[in-house]
Amino acid sequence: MMTGGTVDETQRRRFFNLPRDTPPERFGPLAGFVAIWRAKWRGDRLPGWSDFDFYDFVGWHGLIYVDQVISNQPLEMRCRLWGSKLVDLLGHDETGKLFSQSPSANEPGLLGSNENLVQQGTIGIALGRAISYSRQTIFTVVKLPCAEDGISVDHILGCSQPDYQLEI
Repeated sequence: MMTGGTVDETQRRRFFNLPRDTPPERFGPLAGFVAIWRAKWRGDRLPGWSDFDFYDFVGWHGLIYVDQVISNQPLEMRCRLWGSKLVDLLGHDETGKLFSQSPSANEPGLLGSNENLVQQGTIGIALGRAISYSRQTIFTVVKLPCAEDGISVDHILGCSQPDYQLEI
């Protein structure tokens, strides 16, 4: 909520990273999405984006996004897929856009969380209101690392759950 031209700090999104082996059931209504990703692992190696099929995500399609890592230093990504429900909920289509051009790019903590995800292969979590998109809807976003070689993260597979806030 805006007060006197500034953002109420309690309304900002918060960003966290969890170990990549965190059990899917830890993610509440996003557990099924995380389980799909986890099922694609190759031993202890991360799945690549190419390991997934469109039909893997029945029921999730409109709430999914995919970012491709195009540079590690500094971190830059390009959104390759932005679900239609995300466009409706946020009033913005990120498809084809660079992370640095996103309304959310300057949110405190987001870049650091994304860097941790890409460099360490952790699971990223975003909780709170999408104020950078001028929206008041509460979201939980789960961001999962993908690596074609199983090691070096080259894509982020994300899914949003509106009107839900995961307990961290």
